[in-house]
Amino acid sequence: MIPPISRRTFLQGLGTTLVTGSLTACTINASRNPTGLTEAALAVTPIIDPKTLEKPHLTVGYVPVNDCAPFAVAWEKGFFRKYGLNVTLSREASWANSRDGIIFGRLDASPVVSGAITNARTGAEGARVAPLCGAMTIHRHGNAMTMNRPMWDFGLRPWQEYNGDLEQAGRQLQAYFQSIPPEERIWAVVLSSSIYEYFLRYLTASMGINPIEEFRLLIIPPPQMVNNMRIGTMQAYMVAEPWNTRAIRGNEGVGFTFAQGREIWQGHPDRILAVMESFIEENPKTYRSLVKAMIEACQ
Repeated sequence: MIPPISRRTFLQGLGTTLVTGSLTACTINASRNPTGLTEAALAVTPIIDPKTLEKPHLTVGYVPVNDCAPFAVAWEKGFFRKYGLNVTLSREASWANSRDGIIFGRLDASPVVSGAITNARTGAEGARVAPLCGAMTIHRHGNAMTMNRPMWDFGLRPWQEYNGDLEQAGRQLQAYFQSIPPEERIWAVVLSSSIYEYFLRYLTASMGINPIEEFRLLIIPPPQMVNNMRIGTMQAYMVAEPWNTRAIRGNEGVGFTFAQGREIWQGHPDRILAVMESFIEENPKTYRSLVKAMIEACQ
């Protein structure tokens, strides 16, 4: 199981009731989005008059992984209301949906993977060119690389057990690859521009494995990772919580945690709150209120 990260520790400090409410907002039924205001939010007195904002009513996306916590906290605790905003949270099925929702105007703001903004600006990796902007980092760490049960049975173990010996880990991973057909050497990430793809390529290359030739990557939405591992779609994946813990505790233990993201790069950025450049230019006061609410939620 992934050890708690600082934001989770913070959430625990707020009390069981708030945590339950916040995480419920994150994992609300797929057919529904959080609507209205909680009692806690209604008790908050706005310090900014909504009438002074260019666009006080916003639709903000989130993806049901652990980094939706700031959105849930801001909604539950009334931080959006505090800064004059009336926010409707929209559950997004994937990181691609979250990104495209901003670009095509369905969402005013939403979290995106760390590489999405650069790709949108430059058109890299076939991305649609769009003036996407990063408002702030909302999430660091909280992710991990999960390998399936056959990899464990073959002898691969969690990263800590190799004590930094990349050669030994690489030999075992290479031996495993050689034991299965090339077409079965498949790993999954949530989006090609996510930090996870960089991690997978960097780590395997450091082990002496060519990440371009030795295996291929699939793009799979976070909630579908565990089930796809269970049915054998891929051997390993990297994703944010809770989809690593779910592979261990749910589905009868279909995998194990090979490495946490923070073991590969301490302090790495994971998710960015994104908006369109036009949103900032046309709604500067609204933009500042949104960022203030999110900063307070992250604290």
